[in-house]
Amino acid sequence: MPVIPVTLIKGDKVKPKVDYRDALPVNMYAIEKEILGANGYMRTYPGLTSFGTGLGVDRGAAYNEREEKHFRVSGTKLISISPIGKVTDLGTIPGAEQVAMTYGFNTQCIIANKKMFLYSTDAGFVEVVDTDLGNPIDCVWIDGYYFLTDKEYIYHTELTDETAISPLKFATAEFMPDPTLGVAKTKDNKVMVFGRYTTEYFSNDASSNFAFQRLAIRAQKIGIVATHAKCEVNDNFYIVGGPKEQSVSVHILTSGSSKKIATREIEKLLAVYTEPELADMRIETYTKDAITFVLIHLPREVLCFNETIASTLGLEYAWTILKTDTIGNNTYRAINGVFDARNALWIYGDKWDENIGKLDDSVSTHYDRKVEWVLFTPFLNLEKMSVNEVEITTIPGFDIKNDASVAISLTNDGLVYSKEYWLNYDNPSAYDNRFIYRRLGYVSDFVGFKFRGISTSKIAFGLMKVDYS
Repeated sequence: MPVIPVTLIKGDKVKPKVDYRDALPVNMYAIEKEILGANGYMRTYPGLTSFGTGLGVDRGAAYNEREEKHFRVSGTKLISISPIGKVTDLGTIPGAEQVAMTYGFNTQCIIANKKMFLYSTDAGFVEVVDTDLGNPIDCVWIDGYYFLTDKEYIYHTELTDETAISPLKFATAEFMPDPTLGVAKTKDNKVMVFGRYTTEYFSNDASSNFAFQRLAIRAQKIGIVATHAKCEVNDNFYIVGGPKEQSVSVHILTSGSSKKIATREIEKLLAVYTEPELADMRIETYTKDAITFVLIHLPREVLCFNETIASTLGLEYAWTILKTDTIGNNTYRAINGVFDARNALWIYGDKWDENIGKLDDSVSTHYDRKVEWVLFTPFLNLEKMSVNEVEITTIPGFDIKNDASVAISLTNDGLVYSKEYWLNYDNPSAYDNRFIYRRLGYVSDFVGFKFRGISTSKIAFGLMKVDYS
């Protein structure tokens, strides 16, 4: 009887608008490894366990190496978090939107609600009230200055006084007349000024008024869709945005060049949003076990890009969706992760409530609540064949709570799936357990498979083999 090897890294589906689409994994990610005939395997995304309790919904965070403190804006409060999760209230931050946070030698800076706040252990918490501050939306620290934008102008603080802004120290980005939405710092110590459709670069030339000079030769005709639609990853910048007259997409910016990394499926997901809906979207990154992840927080989805898989297996295998629920599509709740060097943990705030959690690879739950994972297969052309057996390579024996059941269902049209058949994935200490479904029936044309589970246990799926006749 013939056997077909099948990857579980990316599947197929059909949409009502007469379209074949990618069926992305949910709450699982790919790991590249030559194992038992496969190029890689799928594993459940790390869970979340409690680390502390904040003072509201999370709005931004930074680990300040200078102060050796973990700062976070939680609700309307700036807080610090100790290595054991104790929270200290440091001051009031108005607003409800995402904040920008950066720091220099002397202070931690927070831009929130178009205001600027500074904190230091010595001086405490203060609001910058200089009449020339305007209405800042983003900032970055460079060469002793806080460099800011208010969507129209770019400007900076005084070198000798971080609470002062001179009216002579203003400039504009001039490559195109688009609004300036954000700023960042490059690996070679230049300021990136992001417009909606452009990115310009400025270098400190110590001019007497505005201290920075525009580097016209480095300007790029690509920009961001929102202030926090940018993130530095391995000396490059991931952005959501694009050039003028093009749809919103995901790109990597390097010095002088850009590369689109969104697949057609990702652009389809982005296309359902208007640009005003994306105004408070955010991008962040983390690296764990030699895998770099980029999380794109959209209003109704969180897209996870696996940079490591993209560089080896290709872009189409690098995307997954994260969520926090069991039967719906509630968006992934963790946000604004920082690596706390004092305890070597990735610490996250929460979109829903005051939870402060740590990324925990030993569980798949979110604060002890189960979440659903889903995998799809490509469509298989098995016309007039019968599926005798489906076997998936697993890592059995480690399900301590014995609650790891997996549902399998089939589709013959790519849209509607059959009744689910359940099988126990694992049993405690049953290290030789095999994961096999038998007698799945006749195929009139093509067939696709869907696997899903809701459990406390970690799941790892390798190569799938379909035996048919």
